[in-house]
Amino acid sequence: DLQLLMRIVQEQPPIIDTARRVFRLPEGAIFCWGDTLYNPSGNLIDFPTMKHEETHSKQQGNDPDKWWQRYFTDNNFRKGQELEAYRVQYKEAQKLIKDRNALFRYVLRIAGDFASEMYGLNMSKGEALNLIKQ
Repeated sequence: DLQLLMRIVQEQPPIIDTARRVFRLPEGAIFCWGDTLYNPSGNLIDFPTMKHEETHSKQQGNDPDKWWQRYFTDNNFRKGQELEAYRVQYKEAQKLIKDRNALFRYVLRIAGDFASEMYGLNMSKGEALNLIKQ
């Protein structure tokens, strides 16, 4: 289903100051706050990534502020929330990318994102890959 449930704005999210303090944000980082996707860089967002962000929107429910507070302070919570979202992203990519090698390159790239220092989860790209593909 190609229906997107979020509006996209080219602005900084309400939690940008805390996010910058807590994480080393990569260039082009995007943020979900409720049903809004903050895309300050204005970069194009592929469909599987949109589904990843929609997963965060659902996780946040009616209280994105509370979700973000926990996300910033609880590594296990953050890991679980991201794992769910990365698995959704991979499943969506599987539907769209029919070339085996291209799909592997895609999942390798998102595993690298999941394992990156931005999330502070101290895991290898291989561990991230295995978790996503489970």
